[in-house]
Amino acid sequence: MDIIKIIDEILGASSYDSDYDFPELLEYTAKHKIDGIAVSGEKNQKFFIVFTGGEPEGFITNDEKGTLFGDKAAYLIEGTENFELFMVNPEIARALASRCRLFDKTHIQKRLGESLPSIGGKRRSIGVLCIQILKDGKPQKGVRVSIRRGRQELMNDMTTGDGKVCFRLINGRYDCMVIDRENELYPFMVDFKDRHADTEIDIGGRGGE
Repeated sequence: MDIIKIIDEILGASSYDSDYDFPELLEYTAKHKIDGIAVSGEKNQKFFIVFTGGEPEGFITNDEKGTLFGDKAAYLIEGTENFELFMVNPEIARALASRCRLFDKTHIQKRLGESLPSIGGKRRSIGVLCIQILKDGKPQKGVRVSIRRGRQELMNDMTTGDGKVCFRLINGRYDCMVIDRENELYPFMVDFKDRHADTEIDIGGRGGE
């Protein structure tokens, strides 16, 4: 069964507690050692946070493009959302958290300590960035591409047969690291501004590090 349908069934059998903004949610659940699921968003995009013993142990985000789990889902939370909190059986909460475990909890601290900047009075949106890796104009299959901010790697993937790789990201500026099949490293900067963007990176004639 689809995990979102499973969560909907769990919530249907759980008791509603209250609404909280993101900082209040973390403070309340930690203070009372809550086992539960917090839900934010509408039908077209939802965030789920799974708490066990008051700790935010699991994250899920779902929209029309698919579902992300764990650190990738947590990164997309802006910290400005409002959440509905539901009390859940501890065993169920632990089982669900094991499927969407958050490993890097610095995501949460960052969202508590900062708010994302506004552009033209609007919050940054989530979109899809597709990058095609070329070498002297030829698509490169099996090249690893990682997206970073500073020293932190946010996500990575391998290029397909047409040299492409796609990432779901919040609009912004990122470091892009390309590692070819000879383990040569090519750093680039990408500035992602749209709901969907395609870009090409040609590593031909550029020495790796």
